[in-house]
Amino acid sequence: MQTNAVSVNNLSLTIDGKPILRNISFDLKPGETLVLMGKNGSGKTMLLKTLVGLFRPQSGSAEILGKNVHRLAHSELDELRRSIGYVFQKSGLFDSLHVWQNVVFALRRFSDLDDDALRAKATECLNRAGLKDVEDKFPSELSGGMQKRAGIARAIAMDPQILLFDDPTAGLDPVLTDAIAELIKGIQRNLGSAAIVVAHDFNLAYKLADKIGLVVSGALHGILSRDEFRQTSEPYFEQFREGKLTGPIPVIE
Repeated sequence: MQTNAVSVNNLSLTIDGKPILRNISFDLKPGETLVLMGKNGSGKTMLLKTLVGLFRPQSGSAEILGKNVHRLAHSELDELRRSIGYVFQKSGLFDSLHVWQNVVFALRRFSDLDDDALRAKATECLNRAGLKDVEDKFPSELSGGMQKRAGIARAIAMDPQILLFDDPTAGLDPVLTDAIAELIKGIQRNLGSAAIVVAHDFNLAYKLADKIGLVVSGALHGILSRDEFRQTSEPYFEQFREGKLTGPIPVIE
């Protein structure tokens, strides 16, 4: 019987001879949130992209909802992706489409809903994301925080069982960061989804995480509970948490 929403086992990825991910392993149960932290360029975003099948690892495996992502036929992978909501770092909205069309972009492809039903679904998702009366605006007419919310609305349009967030509060002020954190928590409660969140903001991590993983030079150094992360004196975690220049994590690689 399937017990994990995500299972990653010794996953390694090399691109043009450069190791990007190194023997990464972890499990994530339904409803759990794993926050991935680490320096810029450490491999966190590439891990998310590999999990959804955009990159094929040289070794190891990644299972989502009990299915090995990299052994699926193209049609099977498309079917699995319906269960995954992906929030891009820079919202990833299409400039030429209205906000409501952005929100239901995937749903239009994978469902038989007509435009009226699609628009109603877009409005529902936008309302859940805290946005009202923006359906007919273009992304350029929205503030940065509103674009983030619109990206989240799009990610939940298919009622996914897995949510992947790539630095969802990058560039936002502390008030908006807190609002996005509360939004993500509320959506997770509503959907019962597991989530992996790439983050650099400690307040966001502490608000969302059941557990926090530290990625160093493409390797998952370890995973601790939120409380353990706050208190540990383990050298890698402590250096990253305290922002120290000296320690086992190289400043320049």
